[in-house]
Amino acid sequence: EMMDEKDLWPINKEVWDYLDGNGFHLMSTMYTDLVNNYGKSSSIDEFAQKGQLLGAINSKSIWEVWNYNKLDYGDRFCSGLLFWYHNCSMPQVASRMWDWSLEPTASLYHTANSLEPLHAQFDYLKNTVSVVNDYYREFKDYKVIAQVYDINSKKVFEESAVVNLPSDGVVNDALTIRFPENISQVHFIKLMLKDEKGKDVSSNFYWRSNDKYEGSKTLTGPAASGFEDLSKLKQAKVKLTYKVREDNNNYFVDITLRNTSGQIAFFNQLQFLNSKMSPIRPSFYTDNFFSLMPGEKKTVTIETAKGKLKDGAVLALKGWNINKQEYKLK
Repeated sequence: EMMDEKDLWPINKEVWDYLDGNGFHLMSTMYTDLVNNYGKSSSIDEFAQKGQLLGAINSKSIWEVWNYNKLDYGDRFCSGLLFWYHNCSMPQVASRMWDWSLEPTASLYHTANSLEPLHAQFDYLKNTVSVVNDYYREFKDYKVIAQVYDINSKKVFEESAVVNLPSDGVVNDALTIRFPENISQVHFIKLMLKDEKGKDVSSNFYWRSNDKYEGSKTLTGPAASGFEDLSKLKQAKVKLTYKVREDNNNYFVDITLRNTSGQIAFFNQLQFLNSKMSPIRPSFYTDNFFSLMPGEKKTVTIETAKGKLKDGAVLALKGWNINKQEYKLK
């Protein structure tokens, strides 16, 4: 939408840099190198999908570092975080949480997950799990559970800890994940937080590599490099059902998704499209760019204005290791 297709792929550095403030965000250089840590791409669609992975983990890291160091609970005092540049005020190849055309990115949803009021999170450098409470009340006898799965979706580690969450506080390093020595190069972490009655409160999901962090001036580490083996993920299956409803001005699609396979369904994206298969904007998703464990069920609602549906609507689901699904709604 912002450049000729011939300049999209292969990347035309001159055009990309022009649409990146003369290369200000390093999209054609350092950013491309980071995306290539997920494997070299053969198309702009593949490059964009891997770029969403990069944006998701980068945004999650920003907010979870603040969570860990909230007030005087961490190793430095942090009373708040000012985040500049949520979106683009003009067409750019660097889009942040949503782009100039109002298309939301993975960054938005992984930021929302990181800022949920009760939140379990993983530290890539310490291999520890912490729990954050943003409510002005304490919670006792909650349980945090950490599971690790290898590239074949086999669970290779599980540990839990009971936590008493202080009001507006953090329980840091509640447990440590001990990764098996022979674990696959790429693996996955599932965190769950349950209340004193065993009810699910929140969950979190990470992908991690065995790469070592070699310093701040390198593109290395378990959150940044060594993800080429994601291509070895076996095919998963996700069953999708939906219902539509309307009010005076808005149109809603209530979606239920279930992973019916024995494999992790990795990094799935829902899209609300018009009859020309272009995104209907703005549309509001309660969640997106999510992964589903074997047997896991999830509900998502999409909302948009009725006036956006004059040319029809198509619901689409795509992901890293699932077949694309499309449903004509009207």
